[in-house]
Amino acid sequence: MAFRRVERSLVGVLLALGGVWQPLPAQSNDARRTDPVARAALDSGIVLERRGQVPAAQQQFRIALAAARRAVDSTTMADAQLRLGVTWWSVNQSDSGLAYLAPAVAVRRRIGPAVELARALNSLGASYYQLGIYEPALELFLEATQLRRETNDSLGLSRSLTNVGKTYHDWRQYARADSIFDHAIAVAERVPSAAPALGYALNSKALLAIDRGAFAEAERLIEAAKAAYARPGARSTRGDTIDAWELNAAAEGALLLRRGNLDVAQPLLDSVLRSARARNSVRGQGRALQLLGELHLARGHLPEARALLTEALALAQRAHQRVLELEVLARLADAEATRDARVAMSYLRRHNALRDTIFDQDAALRIAAREARVETDAALRANSALRATQRSQADTISRQRLTVAFVSVILVLVLALFGVLARFNRRERARTEALTRANGDLERLNSELRTALSEVRTLSGLIPICANCKRVRDDRGYWQAVETFVSQHSQAIFSHSICQSCGPQLYGTLWNPQAGSADDRGDGAADAPDRAASQ
Repeated sequence: MAFRRVERSLVGVLLALGGVWQPLPAQSNDARRTDPVARAALDSGIVLERRGQVPAAQQQFRIALAAARRAVDSTTMADAQLRLGVTWWSVNQSDSGLAYLAPAVAVRRRIGPAVELARALNSLGASYYQLGIYEPALELFLEATQLRRETNDSLGLSRSLTNVGKTYHDWRQYARADSIFDHAIAVAERVPSAAPALGYALNSKALLAIDRGAFAEAERLIEAAKAAYARPGARSTRGDTIDAWELNAAAEGALLLRRGNLDVAQPLLDSVLRSARARNSVRGQGRALQLLGELHLARGHLPEARALLTEALALAQRAHQRVLELEVLARLADAEATRDARVAMSYLRRHNALRDTIFDQDAALRIAAREARVETDAALRANSALRATQRSQADTISRQRLTVAFVSVILVLVLALFGVLARFNRRERARTEALTRANGDLERLNSELRTALSEVRTLSGLIPICANCKRVRDDRGYWQAVETFVSQHSQAIFSHSICQSCGPQLYGTLWNPQAGSADDRGDGAADAPDRAASQ
């Protein structure tokens, strides 16, 4: 831990001194500047946009854009341009949206960050997609996809992949679109918060299954999309997809129509048309009118079919929805075939010309080359990132080895210290035990001494004794027998007996040396205390 702190401190010093340790990306001053007036207007516009007040929101976005330009606030300027572009194509003015989204992308390329750049690229690509200009749309979607993959933006990655798949779907490259939809679904399923993106991908794959005639798979995918959108907290955003219910209802209506369930499909498609008109969605209205025209064409109601398809054609042309226009022209040719062959042929020629424009083979080749370049660049970046990771891992391993060596030295020192402490502790315990034993012995000796002192009274000093009778003079001047004097000044008790020298003088032949007296009873009794005392 101490090594980590030292390392961080050194890194901070290097950065402070302008060193090259992990240099930060360059960022212009205008990217760091934020104008409060511009930001306030932008936030106000976002609130109005969420309420559905698009004209008022656009006015606030214009105010924010003008203030940001005056203050050279690039971040707010890019955000305002993005919001203006999105609101324009959300009201079916994709060409107007391009005028704001393209500059927003240019600013984000200069100031970043990658997440916001990917968002701007995806929105710009959606504008081209709405206009049926697929080549730039696909390139922008692919670039946004790569950025979102590099920044681990799973939610955005799933949406961008779905947009790529829808572009290939419209371009009639079904196999490639199906593979990309599977990838988008797999990415969204790994992130619990990506329920709207999952529903969007599932619905798009269902539409592809309908066009391929896989009706059972399409039904399963539509139900899965409904379940994804119904998850708690799931909400589709205007910037990346359309209303969830309308999206699934249109797909379900198309499935019912293809299966021949016309009576069930018609009320559902009518409700989709009403919803699209309520939110002024030209693409939604055109798609619903096309499907209803097909439905009446299948029933043989040719006037109704021609009227619905003609209205759908006018909407598609006004909003530059070229793929929708292509589909409607084919259906109008079928509707006019039984009434006026010349009109039917006219529709058919327009259909073929538009098809050749949209599905340009040269453009397809360019897109394939672009995809190859993207994959190559991605592989190169991945390889570069892998080498950088390996270098970082090597540095980390080197630091770890140094740390392990440092910790090992400290551990050895600590163990040595513990050994010294343990030895010292053992010696101290032995010394303490010896001292305890010595104290115990001393206490025992002191106890014995106290006991002896309590039993012994000591006679000291000069004691006068008579040279003849052996009496002793006390302190008061009185002469006493030796045994009396000693008994008074000590705890000794005298007992009388006859020694071996005096016995024969006193008793003569009557003296018994073994008995210690002439009379066994008397002398033996007199001798017993002496023996006891001698013992």
